[in-house]
Amino acid sequence: MNDKTPARSAAGRKLDFYHLTILFALISFLGWCGETLYFAVRWNDLTDRGFLSLPLCTIYGCCILAIYLIIGTPKGGRLRPLFARTEGLPPAARAAARAGLYLLYFAVVTLIPTVVEFFTGMFFDKVFGVMLWDYGYTGRDLFGYVCLDMSLLWGALITLAMGLIWPLLEKLVLKIPPKAAKAAAAVFLVLIAADLVFNVCYLVIKKRRFVLF
Repeated sequence: MNDKTPARSAAGRKLDFYHLTILFALISFLGWCGETLYFAVRWNDLTDRGFLSLPLCTIYGCCILAIYLIIGTPKGGRLRPLFARTEGLPPAARAAARAGLYLLYFAVVTLIPTVVEFFTGMFFDKVFGVMLWDYGYTGRDLFGYVCLDMSLLWGALITLAMGLIWPLLEKLVLKIPPKAAKAAAAVFLVLIAADLVFNVCYLVIKKRRFVLF
């Protein structure tokens, strides 16, 4: 995608490549914060999350942008025409139809991060011999790369986030003027690319992941 073929936001405005890049960085940062906090509380372990040295878990940014581009938000994306068709239904039928549409959305957004997690985990395991995460402790996992519990949790959290939080982030990011958005996106891309190259080289040379803490 480029700035000549922008995506349409839930608010009807255009999200170009630069604003999407800023959203990617923002979501990756929020994902890093969430994972760091979760590990600190759940496992009493303050650990450097994500593959990059920057405070970014880019798998979150990749998954959310993929979901936005593939299906959009629950009521403002690909399912919007189907939600609109429920308006004329009797109350009970309308509620049942909307519940079914949310269930369909949940299934799609559960599948996308599960696929991304599986192939990302397998890639680093098979190519570099490094497990970025391991769900083996759950007993309901597939090679430690994915597990049923987390997939269902991702589906529920993403459904809520795309319905409630994504529209707010859109409005926030779209307030950034085009020139400032281009500059910010360029900075983010350069930093992320440099960070990725550094960590891949470190991994190849040292045979282990570089961690700050």
